[in-house]
Amino acid sequence: MPQLIWLALGAFAIGTEGFMIAGILPAISTDLGTTVERSGHLVTAFAAAYAISSPILSSLLAQVSRKRLLLAALAVFALGNLAAAATSSLPVLMAARIAIGMAAGTFMPAANAVAISLVGPERRGRAIAVVTGGLTLATALGVPIGTLVAALGNWRLSFVMVAALAVLGFLGLAFGLPKELPLGSSTLAERLAVARQPRVLLALASTLVWITGAMTIYTYIAPFLAAHAGITGPALSAALVVFGVGAAIGNGLGGGLSDRFGPMRTVRLAVTGLFAIFIVTTIVAMTVPAGPVAASLFFVLIAVWGAVGWGGYPAQSARLIGLAPQAAMVTLSLNASALYFGIALGAALGSLVLSYGSLPLLGVAGAACEALALVLIVIAARLDKRDRPAAPLGQPGAAPVSRQAA
Repeated sequence: MPQLIWLALGAFAIGTEGFMIAGILPAISTDLGTTVERSGHLVTAFAAAYAISSPILSSLLAQVSRKRLLLAALAVFALGNLAAAATSSLPVLMAARIAIGMAAGTFMPAANAVAISLVGPERRGRAIAVVTGGLTLATALGVPIGTLVAALGNWRLSFVMVAALAVLGFLGLAFGLPKELPLGSSTLAERLAVARQPRVLLALASTLVWITGAMTIYTYIAPFLAAHAGITGPALSAALVVFGVGAAIGNGLGGGLSDRFGPMRTVRLAVTGLFAIFIVTTIVAMTVPAGPVAASLFFVLIAVWGAVGWGGYPAQSARLIGLAPQAAMVTLSLNASALYFGIALGAALGSLVLSYGSLPLLGVAGAACEALALVLIVIAARLDKRDRPAAPLGQPGAAPVSRQAA
């Protein structure tokens, strides 16, 4: 449906803005006369605003017209990006990113809800995939393009580009969406009730720690690659394209692996893979001199990182839906909040590491987070095994249940 494309475009703009900041932090720091560590708090500001405001605003605005809410969110998002492009003050840029994060946190849950309402029950999964596909596409195209625009011109142009994308999405939704759409249904109390379930809470905690580890190093990927591989400017954009392509491939493969081997096994594989990648990244950074060899190794590591990291997310979503199938949209929105809390914490942890340590230690901190996430996943798997009722041998469905829980 054409309406889904416009929703995906809005998600594409949000994903581009949310992740491109990692590629332009050095340029922002130089222009505003601050350090990369302090500029890294721009990532924390956006992600924390998204994570905190999304469940609250989605509940408070549940009775507002879905079309009006989507348009208002994109309008605020576009204006926030224009304000970011116009300022020469780090505090003002921080405030703009907070407003942008709140707008993004309002848009995405509403966009998923509208996508579901536009199709039949048998196509809901594909409808959500189209919308969230905009976020995945942003890692493959939007982020490197934004970084390239900044490298060839000025970092401010990247924010202008995102604002233009948001305006295009605004116009498409204004003329393409029907006026009458179902209103939101889940209250804040209902969301908290789902989050208090021990197994759901444990799954959300693993998302939080897992993403924290990944963003500890990704937030500062530009200075990291510049220092340890000599990758800057257009080469940095190429590296982010490689990461995005890997992410897109991993996202598709992760869904298939989850269906075949079960969400828990797929998530466990992804987190274990990230742990190994960050350890290897640290070793390469500390032992291989910056140059063509190091650059080639990091391009390979980045591609695998993108595939492994994003490959676990569809499985984690399926995992949460399986834990509370009667509240699937609630658990998915909570998982999104956990993800963005992880982004905020990862940026803050990375800033702390750089303040008291060095760039290679980002990989150590990331690996430590992945190790903790793996512990949480193993605990969750044992709880699943303990709580799963035993099925008599030969009973139909026993094997699939066992495979799913694993």
